[in-house]
Amino acid sequence: MADPIYLDHNASTPIDPDVLETVLRVSRDVYANPSSIEHSQGAAAARVVERARSQVADLVKCKEAEIIFTGGSTEANNLAILGAYPQLEKTGRTHCITSAIEHPSVLACFEHLEEKGARVTRLAVGEGGQISLEELSEALCEQTGLVSIMAANNETGVLQPIAEAARLSEAAGALFHTDFSQATAFVPLDLRNSSIHMASFSGHKAYGPKGVGALYRSLRKPRVNLQPVLLGGGQEKGLRAGTLNTPGIAGLGHAFALIAEDMDDDVERIGGIRDQLQAELQQRISLQINGTTEARLPNSLSLTIDGVVPQALMHKLKDDLCFSASSACATEHVTTSHVLLAMFGETPRARNAFRLGLGRQTKAEDIPKIVAQFERATTELLRLRTR
Repeated sequence: MADPIYLDHNASTPIDPDVLETVLRVSRDVYANPSSIEHSQGAAAARVVERARSQVADLVKCKEAEIIFTGGSTEANNLAILGAYPQLEKTGRTHCITSAIEHPSVLACFEHLEEKGARVTRLAVGEGGQISLEELSEALCEQTGLVSIMAANNETGVLQPIAEAARLSEAAGALFHTDFSQATAFVPLDLRNSSIHMASFSGHKAYGPKGVGALYRSLRKPRVNLQPVLLGGGQEKGLRAGTLNTPGIAGLGHAFALIAEDMDDDVERIGGIRDQLQAELQQRISLQINGTTEARLPNSLSLTIDGVVPQALMHKLKDDLCFSASSACATEHVTTSHVLLAMFGETPRARNAFRLGLGRQTKAEDIPKIVAQFERATTELLRLRTR
């Protein structure tokens, strides 16, 4: 029996084979604590970490000293938002702005800050899934200390105008943070002379290992002053306590180095496959595309098939295709995605949305099988509804 076709790269990418080799080699050969630089093995581990720091910095065009390794982008988001707030609170800038469609780790951080007395504005999005720069401009005020807007949404693939949003925020005297996790493999980023002050990155969203990520923290003016959110060690300039995950960090660096080499080719090839898949699905099935098609990741396709519940579709196709519903199941309840709710309200379009996320391993020859399987399952499910 053939393996199912994997269409859930927005949830997690397979680790690149060369990156896996790096992780295994470092796990086997570089076992010392990278903080133990007083002996040769510890110094060797520290060199591995610093090489990876250089590889990450090279991809996003920043200084090596501006990269802080974390246990993933969820932790990086926490460090950016919760770590920046104490200094902002001291200066009276306790107003924060984010969007209604952020990753839960960002939304939860701002909910926590509200409990501490912060005022938080959550920008709405239109049916296209993008924030309004005009609304952002109107929301900014003298008390605004921090703005956090994701680069690309993990459910729809829609890109946000982060360069413009960052410039508006900086001009108003606010720090700007972006969760860049979903965009890393497809969107070039140049942080030199940028108005972006903090950016979060993930390994497993970019063909690297799970359990490792990074935060960019600007050391230019305005220098970002962070407080650690994990206590108990002086690693990463005192900002991230805990023994460094040397194999994971090495894998992250290698994955980012490969992205620097392969991004242009990946964008063209994967984007072409996505566009062809979308066109053929639209020809064969009555469906809606969720989110603007003018500004989205080249691998992402958010769909709603009229009259079809995604959980039933996933069950029918579980042996053939791997993809995700935008709604989440909790016991007998189905919770509609906050992203689709923000775009379409409590509607069948929002409730029945699902996501296809293509990647490096997706092939053009997969398209006929994918389309045929969706057409078959859709026909069967709609037939059941009419009985």
